[in-house]
Amino acid sequence: MHYITLLFLFFACTYVNAQNSSKSKLDTVALSRNEYAELQTNNGSQCICSINNISKAQEATVVTTGDTQNIKFNDSTNFNGIHVLKTRQQIIAVADFRGSQLIVSNLSPYEVMVIVSILCPKGE
Repeated sequence: MHYITLLFLFFACTYVNAQNSSKSKLDTVALSRNEYAELQTNNGSQCICSINNISKAQEATVVTTGDTQNIKFNDSTNFNGIHVLKTRQQIIAVADFRGSQLIVSNLSPYEVMVIVSILCPKGE
């Protein structure tokens, strides 16, 4: 199932880039246990940040940081903080991240893969 998710994300990235690569920026990263990613956002544009626990059996522990005052995920938790994702759970934040650098860390106690995506329209 992990491969199907990764394949879907690959084709989604290809589709977005095929539409018009000058209109949006999409970064997708698969994080294993104890890995982190630094993601750069665009200034002045509404970005979508999603974090997915693709495990069918284990919870994932994710830590997110960045200059994100008052930004919340769809589960009403603050962006900056520790998030425990249940199996197959996804959290999404839609906001103007003001060009900040976001850091997402997978600190799960078990071998759990986490998929992190950020989609931002390109600035003019």
